[in-house]
Amino acid sequence: MLCLTCHRVRPAASRADYTAERASLIVRQGLCVCSAPSTRPRRQAPVRKGAPTPK
Repeated sequence: MLCLTCHRVRPAASRADYTAERASLIVRQGLCVCSAPSTRPRRQAPVRKGAPTPK
C-alpha cells in the first residue's frame, strides 16, 4: 500500500481498495505523488462538441 520511493500511500487500483485504513494512512502520511506510472491506464475526459476551449 505504501510507495517504496516516497513512503506515502499509493493511489488505489480499484474501488475495493478504498478503506478506512487507507484513508487514515493518507491523513497521517500523505498521498504518493511520485511520477512512477500507475498500474492502470488513466482515461482522458471526452471532448464535448460545442464546449468552449480554455484560453
